[in-house]
Amino acid sequence: MSKIYSENLCVRDFYCDRSGKLSLPMIAELAISASIQQTSELGIGMEELQAAGRGWVLLQYDIKIDRRPAVGEQIQVTTEPIRSNQFFALRNFDFYDLSGKCLIHIASLWAMIDLKRRRLVSLDQRFIKPLNTTSVERLEKLTSPTILDRSAQGNSIAAEELKPTYFDIDTNQHVNNSNYLRYFLIPVAADFMFSHEPKRIIIKYNKEIRLDQIVVSKVQFTGPLHSVHEIATNALVNATAEIEWAEAQ
Repeated sequence: MSKIYSENLCVRDFYCDRSGKLSLPMIAELAISASIQQTSELGIGMEELQAAGRGWVLLQYDIKIDRRPAVGEQIQVTTEPIRSNQFFALRNFDFYDLSGKCLIHIASLWAMIDLKRRRLVSLDQRFIKPLNTTSVERLEKLTSPTILDRSAQGNSIAAEELKPTYFDIDTNQHVNNSNYLRYFLIPVAADFMFSHEPKRIIIKYNKEIRLDQIVVSKVQFTGPLHSVHEIATNALVNATAEIEWAEAQ
């Protein structure tokens, strides 16, 4: 049986956006922090990974949000590495309120990278066995986001140019995964963000973004409560996303 890690947290004011609710980038930050803490306690954390010349790479997210917790709220964050095969691993994250209700569920797909060659490699079993994941031949696929419709029939596309800074880069030497969520949302109007809540976010990471690269974030609303996103450097698409929205209550 796979190992489940959990920790209790208070939603601090700096975890939140202007709505007073846990921000989307911070949801990713807290999730990844839980997985890092779990692997560290098992002796297969960042220090051990880097010594072996390996790093974990996030490939996909499927985030379902019932409610974003508010500032001052006590929550529990859990993570469970559930299944793996030779090349990929699935890990779940869940955010609960004090009554035990699941507020946020995240399914995620991971691979392993050779830090020197910057290429995907088969999973090093030294970093898999302590997690007690179920080994399978084939992993189920996560849903992939819809891509931008660039045809004449497609809705208008808003774009904004960005340049990652030193503070966007993590220990794997590329833009931290939580910052992609911020990049995706920069072209979205602030008034829309304040008056709407994300209910489902599907993300696919294609290519890492490095320091000093110029990236363009694009968004296309295919309906009043549905948006499609793309982050690209030149002609290379780094990541895509799809978001289902609801009006804020």
